Amino acid sequence: MKQLFAIGLLMMSLMAMKAQSADVLKSDAIIQESRMQYLAAAELYDKAAQIYESEGKADAFSYFKAGQNYAKAKQYAKALPVLDKARANNYDEADLYLSYGDAYAGLKKFDLAEKELLAGKEKYAANSAEFTKKLGYLYFNSGQYDKAVESLSAAIEQEPNNYTYHYLLGSSYERLKKYKEATVELEKVVAIKSNHKNSIKKLGVIYFKQTDYLYTKETKRYEGMKNPTRVDYHNSTKKLEQIAKGYTKALPYLEKAHAFSPKDKAIISCLNVSYRRLKMEEKAAEMSSLLK
Repeated sequence: MKQLFAIGLLMMSLMAMKAQSADVLKSDAIIQESRMQYLAAAELYDKAAQIYESEGKADAFSYFKAGQNYAKAKQYAKALPVLDKARANNYDEADLYLSYGDAYAGLKKFDLAEKELLAGKEKYAANSAEFTKKLGYLYFNSGQYDKAVESLSAAIEQEPNNYTYHYLLGSSYERLKKYKEATVELEKVVAIKSNHKNSIKKLGVIYFKQTDYLYTKETKRYEGMKNPTRVDYHNSTKKLEQIAKGYTKALPYLEKAHAFSPKDKAIISCLNVSYRRLKMEEKAAEMSSLLK
């Protein structure tokens, strides 16, 4: 009888130690997470969940935190099974849907990511801004630029001075070939963050291309005339001079972009043409030498 009692005490002691070790693992995971050591945190939460599971328990929170941190560590395939376990054990918070969105997006399963984010946005209206932001990123990264415009515009209503939203919105318009709208947004970026390299380059290139398209079009129109008169020549020359003012608009951005990236051939080429059109021959020659 005493032997059975001792065995029972030993088993209870071992179970208590096991439970305590799971709690300790969770505490360690919280520390790692606070240090942004997401993979280490995920593995600790995962181990804690497994210990609880071996005892016949299910700790939904540990499952969720393991999945959330795996997603943050870009271990997307590992994130999904533990997120599924969290959901199967009735864990249902806004962050669960956001983590699913990150995991599916990371695996390029964009339709499933969208489904999770839209469901979470509908269910957790108080977190609408976060879901809208995630959807904006999702749509942009998956090439769904019309949807990206809608979500990013809504995100900007919540955070009008967020230059990243303006940049992604401007870039979405650019991909849709809505250049006027693109430049409006990109101008907002540099107004907020004056040295935003990508926006500066995009503005220079867009303004250049818009101008160069019109300049080339007018040049071809005149050269295509069978018997141009002096009046035709005069009118075309004046028109080209007017169009060339667009290069002046592009130059500050192109020059700044060149300062950021002196070996960028695309920028050098745009500068070369702009300088030539504006009859800035010395600077044009300098750019030409860099293209050789």
